[in-house]
Amino acid sequence: MKIYTKKGDKGETSLLGGKRVKKSDIRVEAYGTVDEVVALIAFARANVNTQKSKDLLLKVEKELFKLGAELACAEPEKVLKDRITEDDIMWLEDKIDDLMEEIEFKKDFVLPGPYPSSSSLHIARTVVRRAERLVVRLSEEENVRPEVLRYLNRLSDFLFTLSLYEEKEEVVKRSLEEIKKKISSGGLNRMGQEGTCENLNLELALKILKKAEEKAVEINKPMCIAVVDAGGNLLAFHRMDDALLVSIEIAINKAFTAVMLKMETSRLAELAKPNGELFGINNAYNGRIVPFGGGIPIFKNGKLIGAIGVSGGTVDEDVVVAKAGISAI
Repeated sequence: MKIYTKKGDKGETSLLGGKRVKKSDIRVEAYGTVDEVVALIAFARANVNTQKSKDLLLKVEKELFKLGAELACAEPEKVLKDRITEDDIMWLEDKIDDLMEEIEFKKDFVLPGPYPSSSSLHIARTVVRRAERLVVRLSEEENVRPEVLRYLNRLSDFLFTLSLYEEKEEVVKRSLEEIKKKISSGGLNRMGQEGTCENLNLELALKILKKAEEKAVEINKPMCIAVVDAGGNLLAFHRMDDALLVSIEIAINKAFTAVMLKMETSRLAELAKPNGELFGINNAYNGRIVPFGGGIPIFKNGKLIGAIGVSGGTVDEDVVVAKAGISAI
């Protein structure tokens, strides 16, 4: 079978259904631009980092084949059985809402880039906008179902949101790579040495809790205090009377962060600021990284054995109580 037919050599093409039109016809422009979008989404799918994004984009590609076929047909209701529906539009809206819960969105102009993953999605988004404009022009001359226009409009929003999600994932990925480099070189560990980790036992953890609580009572601040082992697993926890409920998770995650990064969480605050070396790190480990003071790793004979995390007061008060707890050993 030959790929070329020579039927288009005079500037005409066939629509679905057999009708011949000029290749400059607005309908051809419309579905041809949708074809560009399909190719660009395939390119974006090859560039994105997460399997989640790849799966979402693959589904969109398949839906665009339906939409492109409808635009390539003068009377789609007589020829096509499978067309874009309200359910397809709602699926995009649901995915946009899901993604928005995972990103920090600023109501401002967004400068595309700087990563291949997000940049390729922005390129696809702009071509979707062009396709939408062409379909609007087509609708002024011929009948176009409103679902087609709504899908394209929502698709550009979806690609914009997905680009922000991918950018966040890229930041997290690079931050983790940076952390691994620093840990391997000892750059994050000024309190001890690299080496085999030993674990706290419950007896020692309870002594740490007791000492920390005594300090919290002294400064009259009800605190939540967590002690984890060298793997970041919770070993002992104490919530003082009247301590804030929200402090429970924060205290545990501060201790977790201190173990994972082998550093005081107060030091992470500066590194995690915009333009800092670890900006975006707070999104790592499913959001468990806490970039402010109150988490301190515990070393014994130069080896990491666990960490303490404290929450309930100001950052400075949390640090004071955490250090008091460590003084037990």
